[in-house]
Amino acid sequence: MKILMIAPTPFFADRGCHTQIYEEIKALQGLGHEIVLCTYNLGRDMPGVKTARSFVFPWYKKLSAGPSYTKIFLLPLLFFTTIKTIIKFQPEIIHAHLHEGAVIARICKIFFPRKKYLFDMQGSLTGECLQHGFIKQGGFGYKIISFLEKKIANWSFVITQSDNMVSELRSLGVSDDKIANVKDGVDTDIFKPLQADENLAEQLKLDLNKPRIIYMGLLEKYQGADIMFEAFKKVAEKINDIQFIIIGFPNIEKYKKYCEELGIEKNVIFLGRVEYGKLPGYLSLAEVAVAPKISLTEGDGKIYNYMAMGLATVAFDRGVSREILGET
Repeated sequence: MKILMIAPTPFFADRGCHTQIYEEIKALQGLGHEIVLCTYNLGRDMPGVKTARSFVFPWYKKLSAGPSYTKIFLLPLLFFTTIKTIIKFQPEIIHAHLHEGAVIARICKIFFPRKKYLFDMQGSLTGECLQHGFIKQGGFGYKIISFLEKKIANWSFVITQSDNMVSELRSLGVSDDKIANVKDGVDTDIFKPLQADENLAEQLKLDLNKPRIIYMGLLEKYQGADIMFEAFKKVAEKINDIQFIIIGFPNIEKYKKYCEELGIEKNVIFLGRVEYGKLPGYLSLAEVAVAPKISLTEGDGKIYNYMAMGLATVAFDRGVSREILGET
């Protein structure tokens, strides 16, 4: 089967949303389907993924997550790329990622009404805009975004990744026969328990004889980063030789300064962005992993990676994290 995916994001930039899209493509290809991904002309091409990229404004360099006014200009360009690719590729299914992708798919349906359309919903649009300070609770912008989110959710069949998101969709008026809870997963041929990479540890000046905790993900307040570093301080007060390994971006300098303020700068190693394919080697260096995400509805794919590597995992007691980790 031919499937065209729409991803209004700078794919691939080594973050959770992109990892989910990439692993979905690999899984579908493994089942014999042919995929073409339409995305922005920003990001890294991934091996084995046929990609159609739109024109992008030269000044747009944002790789991190979150809303942006510039996307208003990027989305029409991605729409035209999608239309051209549909004509050339002739897919049977249009698989739209994120709410912006669902909007593009909805317009495509005007021109290609016989195609089958699918919305892959990774989180709440209203919740994301609130977390990023893009809108205020109860304000005019909040009402507009909430209205749009409800409309978008009811346009086509929706797949999501958690029981919490299924409940969210029901609250938006989506009937159960239009929802599928398709759990995230992890490639256990790549992410699996490994011996600590001693050469890598030496390069990073990491002592494998001392306790080690790792985090990978975006360094943003709404991802729980501030709370995580505050917790690190409490741990360091009890275990003074603890080592914290941080894989992620953006705001590296901001959080380096924050660690200095907390007095834990000597315990923390910031590695910045690490290519997805190299993550197993870095994760092998740790004994414990943390997932401090605080959103009540968003998924947290990193937990699957942690579990596959055999790492003890610490997360907040929120529905999505408990759903993934189970009673462990």
